[in-house]
Amino acid sequence: MEQPATPRKPVPLRKWLWNSYVRAALVPLLLIELGFVGLYWGTSRVVYDRGAVAVTKLATDALTDAAQREGQVIARRLEKIAALTGVFAEETARALTTPADATPGEKARYALSPDGSFYTTSDTGGAAVFYSGVVPVGEAERQKVWRTVRLDPLMKSITATDPLIQQIYFNTHDSYNRIYPYFDVLGIYPPKMDIPSYNFYYEADAIHNPDRKVVWTDSYVDPAGSGWMVSAIAPAYGPDRLEAVAGIDVTISSIVDQVLNLNLQGDGYAILVSRDGTILALPPQGERDFGLSELLTHSYEQAIKEDTFKPGEFNIFRRADLSVIANALQSSDSGNQRVDLGQPMIAAWSTVAGPDWKLVVLASEASILTEATSLREQLALVSKLMLGGLVLFYLLFFAFLWRRSAAMSERVARPLAEIEANMQRISEGGRMSDRPAYGVAELQAVGDHLVSMGSKLDAANRAKANFLSAMSHELRTPLNAILGFSELLEMSKGDRLDETNMRQVKAISRAGWHLLQLVEGVIDLSRIEQDEIRLTMGPLDPMPVLRDARDTVLPAIGDRKITVTIAKPASPLPQVRADREVLGRIVTHLLSNAVKYNRDGGSVSIGYDTSDPATLAFTVTDSGVGIDPELHGRVFIPFDRLGHENGTISGTGIGLAICKRLADLTGCTLSFTSESGKGTVFILRVPRA
Repeated sequence: MEQPATPRKPVPLRKWLWNSYVRAALVPLLLIELGFVGLYWGTSRVVYDRGAVAVTKLATDALTDAAQREGQVIARRLEKIAALTGVFAEETARALTTPADATPGEKARYALSPDGSFYTTSDTGGAAVFYSGVVPVGEAERQKVWRTVRLDPLMKSITATDPLIQQIYFNTHDSYNRIYPYFDVLGIYPPKMDIPSYNFYYEADAIHNPDRKVVWTDSYVDPAGSGWMVSAIAPAYGPDRLEAVAGIDVTISSIVDQVLNLNLQGDGYAILVSRDGTILALPPQGERDFGLSELLTHSYEQAIKEDTFKPGEFNIFRRADLSVIANALQSSDSGNQRVDLGQPMIAAWSTVAGPDWKLVVLASEASILTEATSLREQLALVSKLMLGGLVLFYLLFFAFLWRRSAAMSERVARPLAEIEANMQRISEGGRMSDRPAYGVAELQAVGDHLVSMGSKLDAANRAKANFLSAMSHELRTPLNAILGFSELLEMSKGDRLDETNMRQVKAISRAGWHLLQLVEGVIDLSRIEQDEIRLTMGPLDPMPVLRDARDTVLPAIGDRKITVTIAKPASPLPQVRADREVLGRIVTHLLSNAVKYNRDGGSVSIGYDTSDPATLAFTVTDSGVGIDPELHGRVFIPFDRLGHENGTISGTGIGLAICKRLADLTGCTLSFTSESGKGTVFILRVPRA
């Protein structure tokens, strides 16, 4: 069987009007506006993508042109240095075969070290000389030194022609080194150094350079202490053999500072790569991308002990992470390629004629696309401003519509709320105020009918109250007689009643006492509803009131063996501000209720809580049947017995309602806690005097 649909929860009128506005007007309008913003954003994205492609192509072409142009510039500079190296090699060969021409002053600045090295001791503006002594230095060797003194002016002139040139030198097959500019050779070179074993010598010999042309070395550590460098070297042959190798050194630092100091777009930079893939020169901008630190300095002691070249991590042909650019450089003399060096980059390269080095120009795609990105950011800013303006407009529009919906609902909701309040007041026995005035005809009609109905109900309620008051007063006289005579029978000093008659007399007494309580409760409720309670508020000691209330309910216990106790306070209780009679009625009704709904043999106790400095709290705790949680909201409703209407416990259900109303009248608060089957605790908080 199909289950009925759950009814939708009603919403307030203002919310209903607001929801109607949103569904009918705001949502469609907002969707249209967002559609326009989305269209604008999508169009700007397409424009950016197309522009990025075009800008990337232009920038790539510009990098390629820069690589080729700068490669030619570097080739010309290196070609000049190579030509000077060739001239110097020819002059070296000529000097070695020309008779000696050294002055006494020149000869005076030479000395022989204890290790057998022949060297210069002072700087007179000429070159430095170091004859290592690996071949004993005799007169023939000294003559070779005197013959080459004439080369010093040429060496000085060649060094001055180009700032790239760090030093110029030649080395002979018997380890004679003449080098300019001057430095303390004995403090740098070790004795017995075998110069032909170094790459700047053997790369020019007949095996490595059969064409006897100028060649460029790979980067190495200079034994003369000038750090990392490359050299242009050329052989100087005599009639029968290779007599010497001439060379011009260019330091890596000077290449970085002067050759690679290019004005490139964005964060672009250039590197030099040798024929075998070794990075000859790497500017600071490239160190992060390649994960290297350029070797501009080096430990001389290590260099002097071994023929030191750059480590393997400087060779891009040997690094797996640089395989893309390595393959590209090996496949063609010039070109461009997209590579990933921790970020997308464009690489363009060309071959430097002569040493066949590769000049590689690199720039990140982000820097290339700076202008396009700037345009995109501007478009994004416009989009954000549009969206912000749209949000601001809708906020203001929402506020306007909210005020309109509030104003519209006010004309209906306020009268409805007043009608609802009046109905609630009438249901609680209150009276209507004057005839209301509403701006909506239908609501005015409802209000008028409600006033009429309230007046009739008020009249009926007063008639009921008058009737109950009169009947209650009429019932009290015979009840007092019944209770008085029953007490006389119980205390008879003549013939004692037998057990059966005594039990019947006690039953009469209990029933009369219970009926009297009901009558007094009805009278109290009637007086409260008709505002006939007259209060006499003042300070009083609560203990006598508690004792009197306890004594009042004891007859109702009968033979149920329920104990009613008053806890003994640790210190005298503070005085409270209350009406003695009203406070006594409240406590009496609470105790009566606790006895009535208790178990036979149960207990009722009165306790205290003095923790609040403003009030004194009295607790009435029973061990009775308790109250189900779903019934807690009905506890103080008059004539509601919470399901005990057909039970064995008698009553009218007005005792707790009277307690609550009397407590409210005197500034007290009445609350409770209860669980079904576990008893109930009522808490009465009375203001302190």
